[in-house]
Amino acid sequence: MVTGCNTRTSFVAAGAVAIVVALSGSALGQTASPQTSVIVTGAYLHFPKIVVHTTSPDANPALAVGEFAKDTVVQLTNTSDEAVEVNCYYVNANRHCGGPPGSGPVCRTDSECAPGVRCLPGWQSSDFNFTLTPRQPLGWTASNGLPELPCFNGPCPETQNGVIPPVTEEPFIGELRCIRVESDVPVAENDLKGEATIVEAGPFGTNDEVLAAAYNAVSFQGITDGEGGDALCLGGAPGSADCAATYTPCAANLALQHFFEGATTPEGVVSTVLTLSPCSTRLEAGDLIAPENRVVALMLVYNEFEQRFSTGAVVDCLENIRLVDIDTPLGPQGDAFSLFSIGTQGTLGGLTRIKGQTSDEDFGPGLVALAHQYFSDAGALVSSSAYHVNGNFAAEPDPDAVYPPVP
Repeated sequence: MVTGCNTRTSFVAAGAVAIVVALSGSALGQTASPQTSVIVTGAYLHFPKIVVHTTSPDANPALAVGEFAKDTVVQLTNTSDEAVEVNCYYVNANRHCGGPPGSGPVCRTDSECAPGVRCLPGWQSSDFNFTLTPRQPLGWTASNGLPELPCFNGPCPETQNGVIPPVTEEPFIGELRCIRVESDVPVAENDLKGEATIVEAGPFGTNDEVLAAAYNAVSFQGITDGEGGDALCLGGAPGSADCAATYTPCAANLALQHFFEGATTPEGVVSTVLTLSPCSTRLEAGDLIAPENRVVALMLVYNEFEQRFSTGAVVDCLENIRLVDIDTPLGPQGDAFSLFSIGTQGTLGGLTRIKGQTSDEDFGPGLVALAHQYFSDAGALVSSSAYHVNGNFAAEPDPDAVYPPVP
């Protein structure tokens, strides 16, 4: 079904910032007080970055010579001794030449389209559901999905039906959101944990390098059961008539520790891609077109001298962008003048504080953020890593809301 503050910078070396994604499953357990984290199990999981661009003949545009092929391996585990039902949603954040999906090739700017054709948003969500048997781990690639679900710890239950589909098109940039349900109604049972690994191979035509960057899904723990078709609230006052808390809060304030673009490290010269995803969204809409769930990400950038600079980015469905492209045109033009360039800042690394703002009363300002670092040697990519951006998950006055399809 398709529906549409000034603090001293404490810089962490590249090998250490990704330590959160290396925590073992034994650390992933329920806590006495519900929380939002990447190291606990939850009732609602948010994978903020799912990318696919393979050598498939259906890719539009096709993978170019010198470009890395990409795919995402998704892992989802039921930590309960009982079978659990899961509803998941891929959110396609692509832009297309000419309009919505199917109208033209995937693009980022008008310059990638034919003369006179605009690169326009036309985001959509596609849902699927399945049952996990007791203690079952499940893995699939976003490009292929899983046409037949295996069973674990005994015979398949009668409710084990459906399949996990592949993403709806290639190239694909988007996210995955999964909700623990019973008979399609969200329940506050914190049974799920998830991981994703972005695998890149190439460059196309040579296939001499493989990069892998893994991260844990952001886990929101359940507070109260939801009701079919009602907004699922991330944060908010219990019992509120506007949006009573269904899950623990999202973060409206983030702190990103990072290298500045072009910094030389023991791993190589570094470049960072930042993914920002609004916590609020409508999953029942036909097309998720801006400004349906728009958040303005205000940014304060600090270098190691504690000098402060400001910039920002508009986040609609999802923003996946190199740091140096946040305040300059997309591409290499102007990179040297970016606030995120080592030539501009003069220090190896820095701290960027990010605060979300929105004026839409149906949505909160919360953001989920992921940093994806690339290291190169003599211009060739040699390694990559991914890490979550630290967040303040205290409840905001305006909670975030996820609107699932109406049953």
